[in-house]
Amino acid sequence: MSLIKLLQIFFVILILILFPFGIINYSGNIIYYLVFTLVSSYSLLVSFGKNSIAFETFFGLLLWLGFWFKFTIQISFLNSLFPEGAGIFDFKPDSFDNILKISTISIIAFLSAKMFRSKFIFKYKNFKSEEYENTSCFRFYYKKRKLILLIYLTTIFVISIINYKYVFFQKGTVPETILPFGLNNFINWLLMFGLTSLSSLIIFFEFFYKKKNSNKILKFGLIETFTSSISILSRAMIFNGTALIYGFYKLVDSSKIKIKKKKFINFFLILIILFTSSLFLVSKLRQSKDFPVGHEVHKYIPQIETKSDNKIVTSLNTTINSTTREINQILFLIAGRWVGIEGIMAVSSSDEKGYELFINSFYDKFDYSNSYYENKIKKSKHSYENNPKIYTVYVPGIVAFLLYANSMLFLFFGIFLLCIICSYIEFLSFRLSLNNVIFSTVMGNVLAYRLAHFGYMPQNTYKFFLSVIFTITIAYIFLNLINKIKLK
Repeated sequence: MSLIKLLQIFFVILILILFPFGIINYSGNIIYYLVFTLVSSYSLLVSFGKNSIAFETFFGLLLWLGFWFKFTIQISFLNSLFPEGAGIFDFKPDSFDNILKISTISIIAFLSAKMFRSKFIFKYKNFKSEEYENTSCFRFYYKKRKLILLIYLTTIFVISIINYKYVFFQKGTVPETILPFGLNNFINWLLMFGLTSLSSLIIFFEFFYKKKNSNKILKFGLIETFTSSISILSRAMIFNGTALIYGFYKLVDSSKIKIKKKKFINFFLILIILFTSSLFLVSKLRQSKDFPVGHEVHKYIPQIETKSDNKIVTSLNTTINSTTREINQILFLIAGRWVGIEGIMAVSSSDEKGYELFINSFYDKFDYSNSYYENKIKKSKHSYENNPKIYTVYVPGIVAFLLYANSMLFLFFGIFLLCIICSYIEFLSFRLSLNNVIFSTVMGNVLAYRLAHFGYMPQNTYKFFLSVIFTITIAYIFLNLINKIKLK
C-alpha cells in the first residue's frame, strides 16, 4: 500500500472519530452539517489522488483544516471558542446553517476547477522528467557538485543569520534595517520560498546523480526551512518542508523506482522534529520581543499552583508551567490557527457587504491600527503602539474575502478562476524547470498557502504573483544558461 493511501486512510479515521462529536454538538440543521462533511471529506481525499497537482493537494488540505476540521473541533471540544474572532456573528442555528452552506459551495467551486484543469489544461502523467536527464545542466551539476553544495549550504546559513541579526524582514515586525534598492524585498523572497526553491532544484539534480529513495540534499532542504523560519520568526516551516518531501515522493514515484516507505517516514519524522523545535524556539523569541497575543490560548493542560514554602518545589512548578504554556500554544496552533471558517462567520454577519465593500478593501494601507478586515468587518478598533514596532495580522482567507461582494455567484466563479490561474502557474513552473516536479510542488504550495491566508492589504497581491513569476523566470534562465555551457 502506498504512503498516499495510508495518509488517506489516516484522514478517513480522523474524520470518522470527529464526525459523531460534530453532529451531536451542531446546533443547526443536521442536513447542512452532513452535506458539509461529505463534500469536505471528498475534497480532501481526492486532493491527494494521482491526478491531483500540488496546488490542489495543499489548497484542498488547507480548506479542510480551515473549515471542517476547525469548525468541528471548536463546536465539539472548545465550546465554540473560535479564537481568531467571528465579528458580530450571533451563533444562532440559522446563522450556522448559512456559513456551512457558503463553505460547501466554496469547496464545490474548488472541486469544479480541479475537474476542469484535469480535463482541459494538463496532467503530470503526460510529462516525464527523464527526457532532460542527459542535458548539459545535469553534466554541469555532476562536475561541479561539491562546489555547488558548498555555496548552497553557505548561502542558507549566512542569509538566515544575517537577517536574524539585522532584521531585514521578520513576521509581525517592522524592519530594523532598511537596505538600498529595495533589497529587503529580496531577503524576504529568499527566506519565504526563494531558498526552498533553490533546494528543490538541487534535490532534483541529486536524484538523477544517484537514482534512489535516499537524498541527503532533501535533509539539507528541511534544515533550510527550519533556519529560515527561525530567522523570520515564522511558525509555518512545515508547509515548505512538506512540499519538498511530497515533491520528491512524486519524482521517485514517476521514475518507476520502488518507493521505500521507511525512507519517507524518516523524512517526515525529521520534519516533525524540526517543526516542533521551531515552534518552541519561535515562541520564545517572540516572547523576548514582547509580541502581542490577540487571543486567549485555551488551557488544554492546566497550570499548577506555584506558591510553596519550598523554593525547589516553587522553581520546579514554575518550570513545569512554562513548559505547559508552550505545549498549550502548540496545541492551540494545531487546533485553532487555521484560516477559514471564522472569516466566513465574520463576513456573513456584516451588514455592510456588497461590491463597494469589496472594491474599497483594495485601498487598505499599512499602519499600526488593525487592518480593513479587522476594523470594517469584525468591528475591532484596536491599535498597536508604534514602539516597539510589533503588530498582529488577522486575515479572512480567500473565501471570506470574495464574500465581501455578497454574491454567491461571484464567490463560486472567483474561487474557480483563481484555482485555474494557480494551476496554470504551477504547470508553467513545471515545464520551465525541466519538468522538475519538486520545484513545481514548492510553487503549488506557495500559491495554495497565499490563497488560504488571503485578505491582508490585497492591493499588494501583484507583488506576490510577481515574486512567483520572478522565481520561475530565474529558474528558467539559470537552467538554460547552464545548458549552454560546453563542458570538456
